[in-house]
Amino acid sequence: MTRRSLLMAGAAGGVALAGLAPSGPAHAAQTKNLLLAGQHGNLTLVTPTGALNMYYHPRWAEGLATVTGPFHRGDGFDAFGWMASVGVGSDNLYIAVNGSGVYGYYWKNDVGRWANGGSRVNVADPNGAGWANLANLISGGWTWNSSGTPGSLFYTIDGAGLLYWHLYIGVPGEGGYWAPNSGGWIGSGWNSFRRVTASPNGVLYGIDSSGVIRWYRYNWPTFGGYQDWHPGSSAIVGSGWFGGTYGYQTVQSTGASSIAGWTGGLYMVDKNGNLRWNRHIGWYDGSPSWAYPTGGGAVIGTGWM
Repeated sequence: MTRRSLLMAGAAGGVALAGLAPSGPAHAAQTKNLLLAGQHGNLTLVTPTGALNMYYHPRWAEGLATVTGPFHRGDGFDAFGWMASVGVGSDNLYIAVNGSGVYGYYWKNDVGRWANGGSRVNVADPNGAGWANLANLISGGWTWNSSGTPGSLFYTIDGAGLLYWHLYIGVPGEGGYWAPNSGGWIGSGWNSFRRVTASPNGVLYGIDSSGVIRWYRYNWPTFGGYQDWHPGSSAIVGSGWFGGTYGYQTVQSTGASSIAGWTGGLYMVDKNGNLRWNRHIGWYDGSPSWAYPTGGGAVIGTGWM
């Protein structure tokens, strides 16, 4: 599973979805597959041929090897240049972007079908705030807005390294909408990272070309609108996260849970295709404390590359 960015569209029952956008320019694959961590145990693999396969990790908060799948949900998902997903219970919300637009898809696991008949839903202007000159699309997980309404959190980074906040409320095609302040600029300098991942309560991790992993905590993850960060943000919390012994091909947040101390969980795929799990115990204050400080994290699956 993995890639820093690439692909996506959707289909139910192995039949390509209607109305797929023309293929946009794909970003270089780091491994064979694109891994999307929808968080809260929802994992998705998009293969080079565009198949979308879902997996579930019920013990994601503890890092136990209980991953189930694959469950094939459709084809044609190689039509997009950027994708991110948020796990909503056992459902999955996807945002997919290419040169023609920003689209939403929603998989309803309880009824085994895509919302809106599987048709893509145009959810944003690709030239709008936070979407123009897109260089990265990041899932922030499932959270609540300032009014207590649940929503799906995303961050985008443009070619100049500016970081933007977005929160999608509801389901694409079923009255979903972006919360106020979505598309707001909240940071800069984020083009210095090879990989970025985020969790629901504002913790973001950036990994640079030397393998250093840095910790950040945004103080307004449910509201956006401010360039306001924890004063310890940018702290180095580890090394060897790019290249090195394990050659991680991707790093993705697992989400947040009281079982796991609310957050800090990360998935990694190493150079041998092993799916690994680790937890940053110092997620709240940026201290360099890990559940697995050495050894590359617990192996919870194989063949993920």
